[in-house]
Amino acid sequence: MIVESYEDVIRLSGKLLDNFWETIHTAISLTLKRHPTGVIIDCSGITECNHAGAETFVNAMEYIDSHDARIICVGMPAQVLEVFKSTPEVRSQLPMADSIEQARRSLDLLAAGGPQKRKLLYQPQSRVVLLLTGDERDKEGCAQAQRVADTEQAEVILTYVISVPRDLPLQAPMERDEQRALAAVEESTKFFETKGIPSKPVVARARDIASGLDEVLQEQSAKRLVVPLSANPDGLEVQLELVRSILTKIKANVVFSTPAH
Repeated sequence: MIVESYEDVIRLSGKLLDNFWETIHTAISLTLKRHPTGVIIDCSGITECNHAGAETFVNAMEYIDSHDARIICVGMPAQVLEVFKSTPEVRSQLPMADSIEQARRSLDLLAAGGPQKRKLLYQPQSRVVLLLTGDERDKEGCAQAQRVADTEQAEVILTYVISVPRDLPLQAPMERDEQRALAAVEESTKFFETKGIPSKPVVARARDIASGLDEVLQEQSAKRLVVPLSANPDGLEVQLELVRSILTKIKANVVFSTPAH
């Protein structure tokens, strides 16, 4: 097994017939120091693999997850993929992308974001989570979160939840959703910058929106959640299901907001 490392990519070549975790451990550790968002594993050079070799990726996933980072594989040969699918600890758990470029875009989704440039009106005393939807509801959501933040002198956690289907690994690249998330957090960040209100973007991944919001609320120690709803009756059933799910799973104070008529 040959291990090559460059930038944020580790390339594996040759036969993977044993657990080579100790061999790639150092390469992954160094890559995470350069790119803390995650590691891309180029598997296109693997010529043969068995279950013992697949265990290498079990250790890699555990290690990278412990560093709050992500692992994405690219170029997986069909015969290697079949072995992975029959390895319980690996099958359906290992995120894969079509190319290194796609994997890189997924890993670096919020990496370019920097601190707010406009002078803040206050130093935050608390945090409020705002659910971003990537559509017209975000305008009302930002306005409502601004009112809450002004009253409580709170930092607004701009949260987009990518709902990942259960037949995919939770960290699997989802390019369309990721680009929608990026556009939503960029637009809302600009809104709060112009108001001088502290904010921070978060893109969460979960099996459903309510679960993702609950995780963010706990991680950010936020006590309040703002959820914008649409006045359009066409999406009523979907919104009612979202409301029911949030009220069932979330213990925080929730503000549901609709545009004023």
